[in-house]
Amino acid sequence: MSVKLLLSALACILLLSQPVFVQAGFMPYGRIFKATQDDRSYITQAHDSRLQLTLHKTLLLDNPSTLLEISSYVFLGHGFLVGEVGSEAERENLINKAKTISELSGLSYFLPLKSETENKTGSTLEIKLKGIFEPDYPASKLTIKVVQDTVVVMGVLQSDEQEQVCDKIRQISGSDKIINFLQAPKSGETKRKRIRPLRNLFE
Repeated sequence: MSVKLLLSALACILLLSQPVFVQAGFMPYGRIFKATQDDRSYITQAHDSRLQLTLHKTLLLDNPSTLLEISSYVFLGHGFLVGEVGSEAERENLINKAKTISELSGLSYFLPLKSETENKTGSTLEIKLKGIFEPDYPASKLTIKVVQDTVVVMGVLQSDEQEQVCDKIRQISGSDKIINFLQAPKSGETKRKRIRPLRNLFE
């Protein structure tokens, strides 16, 4: 992959994932780092970001209230819906709307009915912060959402890493309710390593 194509793919990821506040001088360095750590190729990341934006728009145009209640993601072309719904009918509507996006290769979801029960599991932010201090925890590769004491884990990880990560999340969150939506990279789904001539001389 040429450098120009690689940079173009990275630019697509940044533009499609969230708005960039150029006027405020904000540069999403965290997103650039996360993109380099991701096991997906840059082209796949860009494709997933575009599909995720399409999924967001499809749900919001149908029901703007989903912005606060439902999170939607796409990894390796597969869609995910996570959050609480007010009724069975709302759940079915969300699922059916997501399925209208023909480019999605599949759809997985965790959409329980809203509950008044107090959440005893740490919040999504708490788990992320605790993960920072765990040397073997690949925080930059994971997307986590806590819903009703259940921790939903998404992202792309090698198969041998997935069980280890779920065990670590159980320790960090204090919850045994883990939904593993992690995916393994597809065959050939690797980024070409950048050549570093000077460093290679001393290895």
